[in-house]
Amino acid sequence: MRGFIDAAADLLLGASCPGCGLPGWGLCVGCRALLEGPPELIDRSLPVPVVAACQYRPILEHVIPRYKDDGALHLDRTLGDLLARAVRGLAPPRGTLLVPVPSRPAAVRERGFDHARRVAAHAARATGLGSRPLLSRNQPGEDQLGLGRDQRARNLAGSMRARPAGRPVVIVDDVATSGASLREAFRALSEAGGEVLGAAVIAQAEKLPQHSAKACTPTWRER
Repeated sequence: MRGFIDAAADLLLGASCPGCGLPGWGLCVGCRALLEGPPELIDRSLPVPVVAACQYRPILEHVIPRYKDDGALHLDRTLGDLLARAVRGLAPPRGTLLVPVPSRPAAVRERGFDHARRVAAHAARATGLGSRPLLSRNQPGEDQLGLGRDQRARNLAGSMRARPAGRPVVIVDDVATSGASLREAFRALSEAGGEVLGAAVIAQAEKLPQHSAKACTPTWRER
């Protein structure tokens, strides 16, 4: 039946897997299999753990732009489930809030929706946690595409502000590249008095030293 539906989708609508381009609805079985596996603890030079659900390449480099730039909103669940996997790798206590890294206002207006809030909300439902957009931009900043590590850091320095959470928080984002967005989010939340337990992302784009999140001992458990 699935093969028939995929063939019909290709014939009538031109639907295809956003990961590999094969005809079908959503991610195909092969692409889903490539995204399986335990979350990984990655090094993003933060004083708290940063966990990624999987690698950006070769699948998510196609899927995430299709979602946030082309408006493929049917991928909400797929990406939200991946983010939930990363959040679970941090093992946050009940009552923790997921706080999405804010997109540039110009990007939200152009897309017509806030992809970070949507994915964070799905991950919150999947994990039984809360989600709240406590971060906002006080400077628009330039698009990060094409910027180097140091340029990204300078571009985002001081660009975010945060409202008090009143509860522990986990920063969430779609892709970790240089880590500049995560560091700026951590700074803003910490200066607002927030207790930041860690950060969780759908994918990491730069291959850095890492290990299974199962080996992570979250610092809040020591307090």
